[in-house]
Amino acid sequence: GYGAGLYRSRNGGASWEKMGLEASERIGMIRVDPRDSNVIFVAAQGPLWSGGGQRGLFKSVDGGANWRKVLGDGLGTTALDDQYTGVAEVHLQPGNPDVMFAVSWQRYRNVAVLLDGGPGTGIHKSTDGGETWRKVSKGLPEETMGKVGLAISSVNPDVVYATIELASRKGGFWRSQDGGKTFTRMQSDTKHVDHHAMAF
Repeated sequence: GYGAGLYRSRNGGASWEKMGLEASERIGMIRVDPRDSNVIFVAAQGPLWSGGGQRGLFKSVDGGANWRKVLGDGLGTTALDDQYTGVAEVHLQPGNPDVMFAVSWQRYRNVAVLLDGGPGTGIHKSTDGGETWRKVSKGLPEETMGKVGLAISSVNPDVVYATIELASRKGGFWRSQDGGKTFTRMQSDTKHVDHHAMAF
């Protein structure tokens, strides 16, 4: 199953209105700028069983009436110029939402095989509210990465955590203490790391 785009409620969920991105199929995260609820970011992974669709990181400055892709299809890094690379996560730094992190994920699946990872997978950082991006890599694995889970500490926003899948179960847990400039491997057993339930 897959979705039909983004929806918005103005009455606590009693009713909903469609706000576009119908071809995204799978949306990983939605983030709203705490300073202005009209500024919205949507991380769209796109179709899982085919290429194309609406993939990448989308930004709206008018409450979802219009969308502009700010990361993906060659925007920010050529590795994202791929029909199977989407954006799975987007995070705003607590206290300074102009600083943002996004996780791209290159994947392809058919009935016989799953290609989970590729050069399009990575962690990207913006310091201007999502307008421009750079891929962060110092201290991260140099080999092809699979799915990445990311979290920013609410106590110290310079601390960033990442769980990273690698081939042959070599993935693990990384931490940055300088806002993503450099990462250090902290743990190597992904069996005990939940991508969606990191606590700190």
